[in-house]
Amino acid sequence: MSVDKTIRHVKALATGIKYLVSSKRMTLMYPDEIEEFPDGYRGMIKYNWDTCIKCGLCAMVCPADAMKMYISKEESEEGKKPVRRPGINYARCVFCGFCVAICPTNSLKFTKVHDVVYNTLEEQVYPPEKFREGVPKPQYKKKPKKMRAILDEERGLRYEPVE
Repeated sequence: MSVDKTIRHVKALATGIKYLVSSKRMTLMYPDEIEEFPDGYRGMIKYNWDTCIKCGLCAMVCPADAMKMYISKEESEEGKKPVRRPGINYARCVFCGFCVAICPTNSLKFTKVHDVVYNTLEEQVYPPEKFREGVPKPQYKKKPKKMRAILDEERGLRYEPVE
């Protein structure tokens, strides 16, 4: 290894040790503290059943194949052809926002929820009827303190309580 690389490795280790022993931590103590997310944050997707026109654009544009059109249990008006509505598989979703952007009726919107726990992969699949119910709320043992990330020129990110 060259001397230049050795010096850079030592500097990187020194920086890590400095923050390890420093009283100024750079992380949140989750779940006691949670970050307040800015507007436009891409969390789980909320679906408005009533405004959806069932066009299927969301499923067509999804690069991860997370959005699919499912045959809904509702009856069509003519009673002849099945009604197809969107559903989502959060195990596949990459939260790119293409489905939200392409929806002509704004039936899909991002929420600020991202930290929901599932026990199985099957629980992450939301067919239309489950997608209609909305985004599950994260559950905490005690109410967490909301924190806001602030960019500090010297330290990088630091967190301050939201008042």
